Amino acid sequence: MADCKFLIRFWGVRGSIPAPGSETVKYGGNTPCIEVRCGEQLIILDAGSGIRKLGIELDKEMSIDATILLSHFHWDHIQGFPFFKPGFKSDNKFHIYAARKLNTTLQRLMSGQMMYPNFPVSLNAMAAEMKYTELNPGENTILKGDVEIKTAAGHHPGGSLAFRISYRGVSFVYATDTEHYSYIDPSLLKLCKDTDCLIYDATYTSEEYCGKVGTPKTGWGHSTWDEGVKLAKAADVGRLILFHHDPEHDDDFIGEIERQANEALPGTIAAYEGLEILLWIGD
Repeated sequence: MADCKFLIRFWGVRGSIPAPGSETVKYGGNTPCIEVRCGEQLIILDAGSGIRKLGIELDKEMSIDATILLSHFHWDHIQGFPFFKPGFKSDNKFHIYAARKLNTTLQRLMSGQMMYPNFPVSLNAMAAEMKYTELNPGENTILKGDVEIKTAAGHHPGGSLAFRISYRGVSFVYATDTEHYSYIDPSLLKLCKDTDCLIYDATYTSEEYCGKVGTPKTGWGHSTWDEGVKLAKAADVGRLILFHHDPEHDDDFIGEIERQANEALPGTIAAYEGLEILLWIGD
């Protein structure tokens, strides 16, 4: 049955910095990492602190061959990679995709956080086979098993990539670390059109974003749940999942955001660690 399943599993849903503690138990405190199973294909979205626990589970499997899609290189999206156990085993293979950056390479960017004196071992200590592919926004690729990945640019300091993953006529979009405009972003609208599920950056409330509560967050590169609802409705999305929770938002606060968002668009939920979404399963 494994080759007839399209499954999304959340290992880290928090933004900016890990937020452990009794007040974040329900939704979780790890930074972004999502496991995707498209039949026999394993795809990992981002390598935040959540990838550590994912790695512990994957380490039970033999000869892992997986794709890692990085939305961008801010530390909350790569900080778990040095603690990813399967990366240290020579019989594993990982194909890493991320946006092309001027004057450097993807491999150099990944090695930066593991350079002396930031970390005791270098990227070269990871014995798994690593292949690196750099993408421009709008570039698409096909993985084995007829898994299609489309990309679009996010609106974020330094840039980010949003991904649409399609398999056997079903799809979802991962659009984190993107800030809305005064209008719906046409590139995201196109990417999200008629998708079955949208995982969207909902770091702030609209009151926080505009500065009615606290410091204004305009220009910080993140969005709100109500802008996610607007995009989901405009794109005829099947289901909206709120993601990249602010580290200062405790479980009660996120629960209230979830309640309001579900009222505006029934079926909307806030992502939490351990959440599984089954998009498709064959006979």
